[in-house]
Amino acid sequence: MEAHPAEAAVTPVAPSDPKAAKRANFDAYLANAASGSVETTNKPVQLFLEVSSRCNLRCKKCGFSWDPSLAKNGRDLSWPILARMEDFFAAAIEVHTFGYGEMFLYPELAPLVTVLKNHGCRTSGITNGMLIRPADVVWLVATGYDQLTFSIDGGTEATMEKLRGASLAKVLHVLELIHQEKERRKSEFPRIVVNFVAQNDNYHELPDLARQLAPLGIWFMGVNPLHHFVDTVGDYEAYYKNFRLASVPRETFDAAVAGARAIMEPAGTTFQCFVNPEFEWPAAAPADGERVALHNRDLPEPPRPSELPTQLATQTAEPPAPASAPPAAAAPASPEPPAVPVNPETGLPPMYCHYPWTTLYLSATGKARVCCYMNVHEDLGEFAGDSSVGTAWNGPALQSVREHIRDGRVHRACQQCVAHRTYEVHASAMHPIRVELGLVPPAAAPEPETAAAAEVATPEPAPEEEVGILRKMWRRWRAPEGDGAGRPL
Repeated sequence: MEAHPAEAAVTPVAPSDPKAAKRANFDAYLANAASGSVETTNKPVQLFLEVSSRCNLRCKKCGFSWDPSLAKNGRDLSWPILARMEDFFAAAIEVHTFGYGEMFLYPELAPLVTVLKNHGCRTSGITNGMLIRPADVVWLVATGYDQLTFSIDGGTEATMEKLRGASLAKVLHVLELIHQEKERRKSEFPRIVVNFVAQNDNYHELPDLARQLAPLGIWFMGVNPLHHFVDTVGDYEAYYKNFRLASVPRETFDAAVAGARAIMEPAGTTFQCFVNPEFEWPAAAPADGERVALHNRDLPEPPRPSELPTQLATQTAEPPAPASAPPAAAAPASPEPPAVPVNPETGLPPMYCHYPWTTLYLSATGKARVCCYMNVHEDLGEFAGDSSVGTAWNGPALQSVREHIRDGRVHRACQQCVAHRTYEVHASAMHPIRVELGLVPPAAAPEPETAAAAEVATPEPAPEEEVGILRKMWRRWRAPEGDGAGRPL
């Protein structure tokens, strides 16, 4: 028998982490924010791509109705610009494919989403739903588009026509098609969110709308107030005064919200009302300089170091004790970190907002801004033509915004946001990003509970809190007396 040389042992190659670059970019953001660097070494972990600034509707409350320049200057984001953003897509965890316009007017939307999903990006968008075709439904589900929000402001055809110039029946039909296609493919994506902007002439239709949405597999439904501008001018000022919720008895509004909640939650939908009673129905006028949040919200807890399986976590976590070592005595509770002095001129602490370190909004006009809370006409640097996205990201305008926030000051581009304390939503905006990276376990569905068990159930005592470096840093950066934030994304 012929002898054969022994074959060399083959060592299996461990699969590479497809999100390694995104984890490294996220760690770089944390390091840049911790040092307060105005020139960042990380790329945005969250991108807003305003693929189109055109819209097919003229909703009463929208800027397209009261700012003629928006309707006149609508355009689409240039594909050659997107084609030069491969390195930004590789670093970003979440990309929003919408802005101040209707995303389904963009002719290259499906190819763009395919590119983003190939880069492992979490995708989300907002639509009025009127332009979605059956073919769009197919690719939305097939590509695994993560989250799609529908703006619906009425429970009747008449109200939807009056407020949005849209057909409720058509939007509900699109939602039904998506629900059917998800069931056919046995997919949970896209998760469907419904956003209802409540005003004094439509809030009473919330329960009726909920009854029509309940069978359609809605993942989240949120109720928001009309937006308030500190320096409102033009036609919107009169519209806001005439239709804001403050003219409705709070008890009547709460009853409509409770009725919708009672329908949606048993159907498996997370329901949340973001209307802040302290803003709409204040018990007393706010003191001079006091900021009252426009939205009512809950803030997800930041992750503990033990929940962060990245290089940063290894730098902050305690080393494990040897297996043979006896159990160590319980360490005394860590004292709360001392209060951080605030800027005496603004009352804000240093690093009160992290958006300029995490987020970049690219408008269809080729102008950059930090986030969707900034004015639609804001210009913090060009990224079209001879400029680039990288130039805008670390350009002098954005560095100036970071410098202001680092020092607890308010940049002119941030005035509206600070007045409403909207910057507080950053922690919740980062929550799905942390989940996407595996830094925080996704929320598990609660176990069903019988009525009898619910009556006798007693809450478990809260576990002792592990206070690590990240948590201490987060507490320092959180706004004074901030009660958190949480808008669906």
